[in-house]
Amino acid sequence: MRNVAMLLCLAVLVGCAKPQPATVHGKTLEHWIQALQDRDGRVRRKAVEALGNVGAADAAVVPAVAGALKDRDAGVRAAATLALLKIGPAAEEAVPALIDSQNDKDARVREYATKALERIQDRK
Repeated sequence: MRNVAMLLCLAVLVGCAKPQPATVHGKTLEHWIQALQDRDGRVRRKAVEALGNVGAADAAVVPAVAGALKDRDAGVRAAATLALLKIGPAAEEAVPALIDSQNDKDARVREYATKALERIQDRK
C-alpha cells in the first residue's frame, strides 16, 4: 500500500510539470519569431531558416515565415520561400503570399515561390 501511495504521488508530480517550450538551435520559437524584426538581414534570414526547420508543428510558424516574404532583403525572402517549400502542404495558408511572391523583383524568389506552390498544392 505504501508503494502504491508513493507511485501515485510521483505520478501527480510528473503530471504537474510544465511543458517545456519548443526550441530550435537552443532558442525558443518566440525568439526566432521576434528575430524576424531584427535590423540585420542575416539575423532575419537565420530566423526564417530556423522556423522552416520547425515546420507547421507550431501554429505561429507558417504565418511568421509567410510574413517574411515581404522582407526588404531578397535573401530573407528567398529563405522564406525555401522554408515554405520545406514545410510543404502544411503551409497551405501561405499560398496567397507565395502567389504574390511569383512577381517578386528577385528571380530566385520567383523561382522558389513557384516550386513551393507546386509542392504545397501537389497533395491533391
